[in-house]
Amino acid sequence: VADEVVRVRGAAVELEGLFCGRHRAAQVALRHELPPAVEVRAQAIHEAFVLLGHFIAVLKLTWRVWDVKRKRALSCQGMARILTTVVITAICACVSKPLPAGQTISIGTSDQGYLHHAISLPDQGEGYRRLRPGEETRYGTATLIEAIGSAARAVAEAFPGGYPLRVGDLSNRRGGAHQRHLSHRAGRDVDLVFYARDAGGMAARGAGWLQFDRYGLAVRGDRVFSFDEARNWHLVRTLVMDPQARVKWLFCSNDIKARLLRYAARYERSPQAVFRATWVLHQPARGDPHVDHFHVRVGCGPAERTLGCQEQAPFWPWLSDAARKEEDHARTAASDAQLVGWLFVEEHLDQSRHVCGGSIGIAPQPATIARR
Repeated sequence: VADEVVRVRGAAVELEGLFCGRHRAAQVALRHELPPAVEVRAQAIHEAFVLLGHFIAVLKLTWRVWDVKRKRALSCQGMARILTTVVITAICACVSKPLPAGQTISIGTSDQGYLHHAISLPDQGEGYRRLRPGEETRYGTATLIEAIGSAARAVAEAFPGGYPLRVGDLSNRRGGAHQRHLSHRAGRDVDLVFYARDAGGMAARGAGWLQFDRYGLAVRGDRVFSFDEARNWHLVRTLVMDPQARVKWLFCSNDIKARLLRYAARYERSPQAVFRATWVLHQPARGDPHVDHFHVRVGCGPAERTLGCQEQAPFWPWLSDAARKEEDHARTAASDAQLVGWLFVEEHLDQSRHVCGGSIGIAPQPATIARR
C-alpha cells in the first residue's frame, strides 16, 4: 500500500506540474484553451492525494500497534474493504472544490449544462407576465432574470398603456433536460412572445403563440394580428445595449429580423444598436425558425466562467471583459472616428504629393499611420 501511495502521489505531482507549473512558466497557448476550473481541479487532485497519503500512513501505524499487541479487531479482508471505501470516498469528495454556497452559477453549455442555486422569475412583474404561471420552468441566472425585468420595464415605460410582455420557458430548478426544448438547460435561455397589434393598430392582448409571416401578419381563428415593430424593436435594442444583460443571441426568423432592421434603419438613432442587432438577431440553422417568439440567450459572467460556465463561439467584441486573456502586446482598439481620420490624412498626403511633386509636413506621417 505504501509503495502504491508513493506512486500515486508522484503521478499527482506530475499532473499538477502539467496543468499549473509548465503552462504558466512557458505561457503555452493551451492556457487560452483550458478554463481556470481545470487548473483549480488539478490542484485539488494533488491536495486530495496528499491527504489520502497521510490518512493511509495513520492507518498503517494503527494497524502495526494492533498487530504488536495481538489485538486484531478486524481481519485483513475487512481492513481491505474499509481501505477501499475510504479511498473512493476521499477521491470523490476531494477531486473538485465545492461550488460557492448561495451563488447562482450556470455550469456547462446551454444544451449540456445545469444550474446551481437558481433564481426564480415571479409570475408577474412590471411590464411582463409569465405565459405559464405556476409551472416549474421558471429558473435562471441573475443575469437572465434581471435582463427580462429591465427590458420589459423599458418597453412599458416607452409605450404606456400597452399589454405586458409574455414570458415563456426558462429552465428547471436545477437545469438539465427540458421537456419542450433541446436547450434551456443551464439557466441562460428564455422565450419571449412577440408584441402584437390588432386589426385596428392597437396593442393586442397576449393571444399565445402567433406565427407571423413575411408580411408581419398572423391569423388566430377569425382575428388578424400584425407584428408590432415599434415595441419589439425597443425590446431588442434594450437587450443588446444593456451591458449587464450580456445578450449573446436573439433567435428569430429571417423575415422577423428583416422587419426589425428596416424599422431600425428608419427610426433608430443609435448606429451601435443597429450594428449589434444585425449580428445578434439570427435564425437557427436547425430546428424551429422562431416565427412566434424571441429565444434570448445570455452569456457567462466572469465569475461564472471560472467556475465551469462554457460559452460557444462567436464572441462579440462588445461583450469582452478582463476575464478574457489577451496578448501582452495588444493595444487599445481605435475608434471609428480615429480610423476615418487616418484614412483622410493618408488620402490628403497622397493627393498633395501628386499635385505639388514634393512632400509636406502633415502629422501623422504615412509610416505612423501604417503602424497604427
